[in-house]
Amino acid sequence: MESHLIITIGRQIGAGGLGVAQLLSQEFGLKVYDKELLAAVARESGLDEACFEKRDEKSSRGVLGALQGFRSMLGMYNRAGTDTVMNEDKLFQIQSEVMRGIAAQEDCIIVGRCADYILRDEPRLMSVFISASLDSRVKRIMAGEHLSEEDARRYVEQGDRKRAAYYNYYTFKKWGDSSSYDLCIDSSKLDDDIDKVVDLIKYYMKQRNLL
Repeated sequence: MESHLIITIGRQIGAGGLGVAQLLSQEFGLKVYDKELLAAVARESGLDEACFEKRDEKSSRGVLGALQGFRSMLGMYNRAGTDTVMNEDKLFQIQSEVMRGIAAQEDCIIVGRCADYILRDEPRLMSVFISASLDSRVKRIMAGEHLSEEDARRYVEQGDRKRAAYYNYYTFKKWGDSSSYDLCIDSSKLDDDIDKVVDLIKYYMKQRNLL
């Protein structure tokens, strides 16, 4: 069976990872799975998409903290109206199966959600992690979210902790550690220019004969 090109992008808050995914999408004509992945998971499980948004890695309650009370929340959103309990591990399993199904059907880009780990056995996987200096990320969040410097800094730091907790818990690896990815890029060392980040990713992929 033909293997597909899968690009996974992990990223620190405010490092420009989603922008990189969008540029790669335009360059190669690949679909980006971010929020779309939540919808796919919802359809697969029969649960309301809002349930997954509440349990997403960006949840304001934090991933591990949100594990408490998860049973009652599922009761609210279960479309079937049953009292079937799906714990957080089952939810992760469903999400993982959806990702594997996507990877088996098409070339694509998947942002976040431990995709690099879940799809680690894909022969044409390209896993990337985008980081940047804290000051750079705070400035980007201030501009993009219209926050004060103090609020933007808090947003970045809290978001990073949640993403790290989610990734570390489900992969038994360390979020952002270079050994977890094919390529790690500090976008602030490239003048915060995501076009340069994309060029670097493309060069690396050519060296690996993925293009």
